Amino acid sequence: MLRFILLIRLCFLGICSDAVAQPDVPWSPPNSLVDLPTIKHLPPLFTFENGQQVKGIENWTKRREEIKSMIQYYAYGSLPERPDQVIAVNIKRHPDPSGLGTEEHLTLIIGSKQKLRLRVALYLPHSPGPHPVIVREEAVRVRTPSVPLYLSHDYIVAVYARHDLDLDQNNSIGPAQNAWPDEDWATLAVWAWGAMRVVDYLETRKEVDRKHIAINGHSRGGKVALLAGALDERFSLVAPNGSGCGGAGSYRILDQKCETLEAITDPKRFSYWFHSRLRWFAGHEDQLPFDQHFLKALIAPRALLCTDSLDDHWANPTGTEATSLAAQKVFTLFNAAEKNGLHFRRGPHDSTQEDWKALLDFAEWHFRGKRPDNPERFRQSPFKDSIQ
Repeated sequence: MLRFILLIRLCFLGICSDAVAQPDVPWSPPNSLVDLPTIKHLPPLFTFENGQQVKGIENWTKRREEIKSMIQYYAYGSLPERPDQVIAVNIKRHPDPSGLGTEEHLTLIIGSKQKLRLRVALYLPHSPGPHPVIVREEAVRVRTPSVPLYLSHDYIVAVYARHDLDLDQNNSIGPAQNAWPDEDWATLAVWAWGAMRVVDYLETRKEVDRKHIAINGHSRGGKVALLAGALDERFSLVAPNGSGCGGAGSYRILDQKCETLEAITDPKRFSYWFHSRLRWFAGHEDQLPFDQHFLKALIAPRALLCTDSLDDHWANPTGTEATSLAAQKVFTLFNAAEKNGLHFRRGPHDSTQEDWKALLDFAEWHFRGKRPDNPERFRQSPFKDSIQ
């Protein structure tokens, strides 16, 4: 949990602010935002903020903690520690309409003091398991169209209702923020923290293969999946789909028609998804000390699959490729180059059968060792020449 002690003077962009806290971690913010250097290209992964170079895996572990502190400070806000308990109540079971398993509805009670409530739907294959799990967030607890595909391959699907934690609207303080008022977390961080609490519960279920838990989401859900996977190493596969700005896409490397940092942090749009400090860099992205390849690098050596459409310019497929290529250095450090996947299709901004099938094939490869007939389809780089 981040503790704050530093007064930041917002002389950058002429903004003034009250005192804000410094993370109780090795990294600390500069005394003034004008002290931040201009970085035209993607910031280096293997350089500590004090200028020292990362040397080897042990050194990277320290850099990883520095990056986690940085992204929370600037973009997402601080998250509470793991609560003392997560228990399930109101469990109701019935056959899944596909005939392939059981549908189970339940409510998680999070924290013995806070008693935050989160509705979850589990879809369990008929076989005893333990099974890999796909965790996915939705606005409410709904049955996603991907359920039959995963059940047919003996995967559990866990869907949680993100609006139980925080509504998707501006100027709103959600139940999670009310329950933990000392944190300065924004909405994406709240939703990502919710995914972690689902894993707390999944770990108590004998049907669950705890070593093989994936998180998937589309659009804003893809942003959530990437953040949750970056911060919680229990997610052994992270699969954002069409996540764009604040997700798998770059803030610096942009398609002509894509959503930008300035657009997404507009107070009239989705600024509440992020901590207010990220807005400082609207129009000044080259002074942002990180980019989204930092989040992808935090996932190594676990598996990462970014799925996008070549036609979805709003979600910035060019920037998605750029950040995946940049993060590859860390996957290579761990001898895990094949775990950093990219998959592009044609079509709209959507979560499609092709995306779900790509995730299933990638999970079968890295969870069950079933190497695909064409592994190169997970190394697609259609924009490589234009971003180097």
